[in-house]
Amino acid sequence: MTKKRILFLAAATFLSLSGCGGDSRYSAEFSGLFDTEFAVVGYAGSKTEFNRLAEHLETRLAELHRMFDIYHGYDGLNNLHTVNENAGAAPVAVPSEVLGLLTFAKEGFQLSGGTVDVTLGPVLQIWREYRAGGTSLPSADELRAASGLRGIENLVIDPGVGTVFLERAGMSLDVGAIGKGYAAALAVKEAVEAGFTGFLLNAGGSVTTAGAPPGERGGWRIGVQDPGPYEDGRQATLDVVTGSDFTVSCSGDYRRTYTVDGVRYHHIIDPETLMPAAGFTQVTVLHPDAGIADLLSTAFFILPYEEGLSLAKGQGAEAMWLRPDGIMSATDGYKALSELYGADSEGANG
Repeated sequence: MTKKRILFLAAATFLSLSGCGGDSRYSAEFSGLFDTEFAVVGYAGSKTEFNRLAEHLETRLAELHRMFDIYHGYDGLNNLHTVNENAGAAPVAVPSEVLGLLTFAKEGFQLSGGTVDVTLGPVLQIWREYRAGGTSLPSADELRAASGLRGIENLVIDPGVGTVFLERAGMSLDVGAIGKGYAAALAVKEAVEAGFTGFLLNAGGSVTTAGAPPGERGGWRIGVQDPGPYEDGRQATLDVVTGSDFTVSCSGDYRRTYTVDGVRYHHIIDPETLMPAAGFTQVTVLHPDAGIADLLSTAFFILPYEEGLSLAKGQGAEAMWLRPDGIMSATDGYKALSELYGADSEGANG
């Protein structure tokens, strides 16, 4: 197998080299949005041309970050924080992007069998507070009381007048499972419509590609992080998948964690148990749409394997599941793009 450059899914570590046809390969990084690190990698005739792409993506993602922010308000903008502040009081007129995100959220709730629920905000807030404290777990009574405030049916969207209303006081939205992916899908789509191609956007645990690198028959090579632990403290690569015009999204039990009495607790909460989901160590999803990829990676992490596999087939997604005992399972489509399962990156996409 010919060894080529690898772009790591969970770490923004890139090499600069030249592509074909006179275009060179450039990268840029920015942070402070969606609680993650972003990186853009692309091919262009000049650094100035590439900078136009990077600035286009960063500007748009910054706009979407403010709209989807549940923690802060902004002058002159009704965002998700505004919606939460008005729970049980009044509908809120919001930008079309917020309407689109929450419409997607309601559809995603049904698609995921209720495992991805943006009205789980009160429960997730409790877990954030205990994670920040770092010394104890929330009680079952606390979690049940907070869970009683959720209800996707109480999230009312009126597209005719452009409003969103949380019908019950105390409700709150948390779009952490879908907001970043939805924003990435929208920003990349708009960049392509503006004439940019041959690039990728790395948003922490999710990489979205637009077109393919010049001269690369198989497409982009994207490294999937090994969840560890690492003896030398450095990240390792579990797998490499090759393709283009798709998103590779990971959900794992190694992000946003804390330890109590020797047990590590992560941030992906099962709405049924109100506890961190325990079935898998990591799930990797491949899908053409970044929003759907992020939604499904969370759903597959929570759902039993057979239900996740059925959902993957129904949504045209490819996936790989890694269990705590190290056993891995994957769809045939994932295997066809995966070095771990023997696909040659020279011919993985034809």
